[in-house]
Amino acid sequence: MGPVSPVFVGRQGETDRLRALARQAVAGHGVAVLVEGEPGIGKTSLLDRVATDCASLGMRLLTGVAEDLEQQLPFAAIANCLGIGAATTDPELARVSGLLRGEQAFTQTLAAVNHDFVITEAILDLFDEWFAQGPVAMLLDDAQWADPQSLVVTHRLGRGIDQQPMLLVVATRSAPRAGPVDALERSLVARGGQVIELAPLPPSEIDTLAHDLLDADAGPRLRRLLSTAGGNPMYVTELLAELADEGALGDRDGRTELVWDTDELAGGWVPPPLAEVILHRLGSLPPGVRDALQTAAVFGRTVDLTELSRALGRPLAELADVAASAVEAGILADTGTRLEFRQPLIREALAARMPPSARAALHGRAARTLETGGAEVERIAEHLMAGDGTDDRTARWLIGVADTLTARAPDLAVDLLQRTLPTAPRPQAGTLRLQLIRALLWRGAHAEAEELARAAIAAGDDPAHDGALRWLLAQTCYRRGHLRESLEVIQDALDEGAGPAEDGSAAGESAERGLSEAERGCFHGFAAVCLFFLARFDEARMAAHRAVRAGETTGDQRCIGIGDFALAMTMAVDGELEQALAATDRALAVLTAGVQPDLQVDPYMLRGMCLLELDRLAEADQALSAAVAANRESGGAYLPIAHTLRARLLFLDGRWDDALVEIETGTELPDLLGSAVRLRGIADLIAVHRGATVDPPSGAGASYPHHFSRWARALSTESRQGPAAAFALLYPAWEKAHGLEPRRLVYRVCADLARFAVTAGDLERARALAREVDELVAQRPHPSLTATAKLCHGLADDDPDLLLAAAVDYHEAGWPLYEGNAYENAAEALARRDRPALARQALDRALELYGALEATADIARAEARLRAVGVRRGVRGPRKRPKHGWDALTETERRVAALVAGGLSNPDVAAQMFLSRRTVQSHVSSILAKLQLSSRVELAVRAAERTAVRAGG
Repeated sequence: MGPVSPVFVGRQGETDRLRALARQAVAGHGVAVLVEGEPGIGKTSLLDRVATDCASLGMRLLTGVAEDLEQQLPFAAIANCLGIGAATTDPELARVSGLLRGEQAFTQTLAAVNHDFVITEAILDLFDEWFAQGPVAMLLDDAQWADPQSLVVTHRLGRGIDQQPMLLVVATRSAPRAGPVDALERSLVARGGQVIELAPLPPSEIDTLAHDLLDADAGPRLRRLLSTAGGNPMYVTELLAELADEGALGDRDGRTELVWDTDELAGGWVPPPLAEVILHRLGSLPPGVRDALQTAAVFGRTVDLTELSRALGRPLAELADVAASAVEAGILADTGTRLEFRQPLIREALAARMPPSARAALHGRAARTLETGGAEVERIAEHLMAGDGTDDRTARWLIGVADTLTARAPDLAVDLLQRTLPTAPRPQAGTLRLQLIRALLWRGAHAEAEELARAAIAAGDDPAHDGALRWLLAQTCYRRGHLRESLEVIQDALDEGAGPAEDGSAAGESAERGLSEAERGCFHGFAAVCLFFLARFDEARMAAHRAVRAGETTGDQRCIGIGDFALAMTMAVDGELEQALAATDRALAVLTAGVQPDLQVDPYMLRGMCLLELDRLAEADQALSAAVAANRESGGAYLPIAHTLRARLLFLDGRWDDALVEIETGTELPDLLGSAVRLRGIADLIAVHRGATVDPPSGAGASYPHHFSRWARALSTESRQGPAAAFALLYPAWEKAHGLEPRRLVYRVCADLARFAVTAGDLERARALAREVDELVAQRPHPSLTATAKLCHGLADDDPDLLLAAAVDYHEAGWPLYEGNAYENAAEALARRDRPALARQALDRALELYGALEATADIARAEARLRAVGVRRGVRGPRKRPKHGWDALTETERRVAALVAGGLSNPDVAAQMFLSRRTVQSHVSSILAKLQLSSRVELAVRAAERTAVRAGG
C-alpha cells in the first residue's frame, strides 16, 4: 500500500475569507463561522490551514474533534478543544478539569442539569480570562457528532462574540444531521455568524490536485476517470492511491496515465463509492498492521496506544511501529499531542469490516483489561455498553464507581446500571438499584426514579437500603413538585424507623435498629421545608423546631441548619424579619461545610430577602450578590430567584437600567421555580413607567401570572380607562395577598392603589387601605412601610404635611420612585391649600426624581395633575440623560467600563463588583451600544483617549 500525503489544493476564496476574519478577530471583532460540506470535501484540510494562519497571527489556538462514540460524554468535544484529559496538569484548566471529573458533584450540585450549568459557566469564565489576555481561535471539527453540552458551550461563545477577540470555526457535515447542530447553526447565524459551504472542486483544481499527488500531469484517460469523483478531493486522493497499488498507472509521454489494456470507462465501468475504495485499499495492508488499526478504529478516532496494547495483548513498542507505518501511509495523523485517524471515513471503513459479534467481544475484553489499568471510568463504561454483556465482575466494578460515572456521564451510567441490574446477584442488586435511582434522579428522570423507588420499598426485601430508598423517594416527589406525597413518604420513614446516612448521602441505615435522633432531625427538617411551601406555616414551625432540637441534642449541624432555615422562612412570611435574619445567620454559621444540595435550602437568598424587606438595601445588595455567586458555583435552582430579588432591589432604589440587565440575566437561566414571570413583571413595570404600554394576558381564561404584571397593566389602564378601572384591576393583588406572598410583601402596590382610589373619588376605599397598612406597621414598622402608611393617609385626608413626611421616609428607605410619588401627591394637596410656591417646589422635586429614572409616564401624569390645579414646574425641567456617549452610562456601567478598559476580564470585573459574569457581559453590551462601539478593544482605546483629553484639559 503506497503512502498518501494529504494535499491542500484550491479553496483560495474560502481561505482568504477565513484569514480576513481571523485578522478581524485579532482586532477585537470576533466572529463565528460554520464550514459545511459532504464527507471528504476538505473541511478538515481547510481547518488545518486556518489553524496555521491563526497561529501565525499570535492567537491562542484551540483545536478539537467531536467523536461519534463520545456523544454520551458531556463536554467531550469542548474538552478535546481545551486539551483536557486524564493527565491534565495545566493550572489554568484545573477547575474545569476537576468539574469534568465530577469532583464533589453530589455534595455541591442538585442534578446533572445544574452541574452542566456550573461546568458551562466555568468554561466561559476561562474563555473570558483568555480574551483579556489576547485573541483566541477555537476550531471544532466533525461537530455533527458533538455532545449536547459542548454544543451549548459553543452556542454561548457565539453570543456576544462580536465584542470579543475570538474566531470560532465549527465544521460539520451537510444535512441531514442532528437537530441540535442545526439549532446551533441558526443561533450563530442569527448573531452574525457566517456559513461557508464547501462546493466540489472544479476540474482545474482536480487537475492541480492530481499533479501534486502524482508529481506529474494526469493523462486524458486518467483525467476522465477522476472527473467521476464529483470534485471530492479525498475521493480523488484515495482513488489515485488505489490505482497506484493496483499497478494501473504508468508514464505516458511525461504524463501519468491509466495503463489498463481496455478502456473501462468506455465499457461502462464506474469507480466504486469512496468507502469501497478505502476498504479495498486498506486490504493491502500487512495483516498485523490492519488488525491493529481495525481494533483502534472500533475504539474511536483518537488512537491510544496504551489502551490498544492492553486490549490486544501486544507490546507497546510493536504498536508504535504500526502507528509509524500508518502515519506514513496517510491513515493516521500525528497532531503533536495525540494520534488520530486522518479522516473519519477511514476509521468508519475499518470499523465496518469487523463483524458485530467480534466488535462486542473486543469491547468486552478492552473493558476487562482497562479496569485494572486505572483508565477513566467513562471509557470503561463505553466499552461495557458496546460489549457482549455484563457479569458479576461488572456489577462489583460498577458498585465502586457508579457515583463517579453518574457525575461524569449520567446517561451512560443509567444505561449501564439498567443493563447490569437484572442479572446482578441479590447482595449486589440492592446497591445497584439504589445507585440507579440516584442516577435517574441526577439525570432528571424523576418519574422513573419514583417508580423504581416505590417498587423497591413495596417489595420490602431490602431492609439494609430501606431508609435510603425512602429519602430518595421523598427527594424525587419534592423535585416533581408533589409536596404532599413527599410529606407522606417522610412520615412513613419516621414511622418505619428508617433514615438517610448521617453524612447526608443516600447510603442507608438498617431499618432493624430504628432511626437515630439525627436522622429523625433530617426528616423533620425536610418536612418543614415541604410544609412551608404548602403554606402550612404553623406545622412548618413545629417541624423546624424538632429538627433544631434533634441537632442540638446530637450535635448534628445539618439538622440545626435546615431547621433554622425553615424557621427563618416561616418568620419572614409572618413579618418577623429581624428574627428571620438571625435564624438565617445561625443556619449559615452551622452549615460550615456548605449547603448540601439534598437539603433544598438557600439561606444566602433568604438572607438577602430579609435585608431587602428591612430596607437595608446596601446590605441586601451584598447578600444577594453572595447568593448569586453561591448558586452559580453550585448550579443552584435558586439562582433565578436571587436575580429576581436583585432586580426588585434595583427597581426600588432607582437603578432601573441595572435592573433590566439583571432581568435579562435571570431570564436566560433554567427556571425551575417560576421566576421568569416575576422578572417579566418587573420589566413591564419599568417599561410602563417609561411610557410604554402593557397588553393584558391573551387567550381564554388567561390570568395575570404574578401581581407585578397586574400592577404594570393597571398603570397602563389608568391613562387609558381612568383610575377606577385601574383600581379594580390592581386591588385583587392586595385583597388576595396570602401564603408565600402575604400583604407584608405586597404592600408596595398601595401607593398606586391609594392614588387610584382618591383620584376616582372613592375616599372610603382609600381610608380602608390606609387602615390595613396601619395594621402592618403596628406589627413591625420599618421606613418604607411607615412611609406607605403616611402616604395612604395623606392621600385619603388630603394632608400635604403627611405626604411630605412620607417623602422623607421614602428617602430614608432609598426608594426614589416612591419619594417622587409622595412629592407629586403633596404638590397637588399644597396647590389645593393655596400654597403655590411650596406646591411648585414639591413638583420640581418629584420631576427631578422621575427624570433621573427616565420615568416619562410619571412626569407626564404629574405635570397634568398640577396643571389642572394651576401649578406648572419651574423654568428648568428635569435634565434628561442622553441616549449615547459617556454621559449616557449609568454609574454601574461607568465602573464596568473603567475596569474593562483597564484590561480586566468579565470574571474579574464580576468579582470586584459583586456581580455575575453574565450580568457583566450584559453591561458590556449596553456600554458598547451607548458608546456606539463594537468591541472591548475599541472601548479600551476610547477610554484611554478620553482620559488623555481630560488630563490635558
